[in-house]
Amino acid sequence: MDLLSQKNNEENLFEIVSSYQHLYDSFKDCSRGKRSKYGFQKYHLHHGEKLKELEMELKSTRNYKWGGYREFYVHDPKKRMIMAAPFKDRVVHTALYKALTPIIEPTLGVHTFACRVGMGNSHAVSTLYSQLKLMGKNRYCVKLDVKKYFQSIDHDILLTKLTEILPDQSLAPILLGLVYSCHSKNEVTKKSLSIPIGNLTSQLFANFYLSSADQFACLNLGIDYFSKAQQEKSFYIRYMDDIVILSNDKDQAISIANAFIDFVSIQLKLEIPSYKKMILASDPIPFLGFVVDHDSYRPLQRNVRRFHKHLNRLERQDALPSLKAQVTQSYESWKNLKEEIYEKV
Repeated sequence: MDLLSQKNNEENLFEIVSSYQHLYDSFKDCSRGKRSKYGFQKYHLHHGEKLKELEMELKSTRNYKWGGYREFYVHDPKKRMIMAAPFKDRVVHTALYKALTPIIEPTLGVHTFACRVGMGNSHAVSTLYSQLKLMGKNRYCVKLDVKKYFQSIDHDILLTKLTEILPDQSLAPILLGLVYSCHSKNEVTKKSLSIPIGNLTSQLFANFYLSSADQFACLNLGIDYFSKAQQEKSFYIRYMDDIVILSNDKDQAISIANAFIDFVSIQLKLEIPSYKKMILASDPIPFLGFVVDHDSYRPLQRNVRRFHKHLNRLERQDALPSLKAQVTQSYESWKNLKEEIYEKV
């Protein structure tokens, strides 16, 4: 019997996460692309024994003691602090992710695209492009962006939302420890905030945290939260904390954008300041590294420059032709979108 379907057993989720086979599968998953890293190489030595010890630790304590993070910055293009967990912690992150994703994923609808199988960056831009082709110039766009999204996620709200959808609470101690393993304080409310950019679970939690706002926007725009069918009068799309609202009516677009800002402020304690509210009307829309209009799209110039800088760096390093060809092929594949075809209603 599928453990996830046994909702009467309060230990179901914990049994899944703490089983040796699940931990071993998680180890294999989080090892991909990490085989040259010291953390993997150190853990890989006698990894079978270490995974057995991890299983026993989980089952004996019904919890897990999270390690510290290694912090560093990336510029992509904004400066962001990445928090890298120890490899052992990442095995547990992956184990939680694999158990929670089948529960959380069905609640996300079809209008959010970040970090989801079969969706992602290119599909999001393609979907927006298809919608703009349908609406043409008869559109009014408002683009929103949450200020410091990952750093602003309220721990209590996130844990409450998770509690509402999980079939049992056997993972509550582990999730509580994970969420609080990295936190800052809101000086006004004294609330504990922030989930680390870098954790696999953070991607899932951040996607889920705004799902109620997705439902709010879709309801007010007259859009089916679970249907990909296109409507000529309105549209909504989100990629993590980048949000696009479209309507053929200016007043509706602005009104719903303002209501959305109020909703996330009151219900989710998130801020969308005025400088992160872009009134684009029928102008081309900057979205996920592209500029998209009803009749064309192109990569942002900064991404073109970034590609050429990368290629020039490989030239200076006398990199193998196969590596340069791989980088070029990846870039060409990214910039040449596949148009998404949806049923119109």
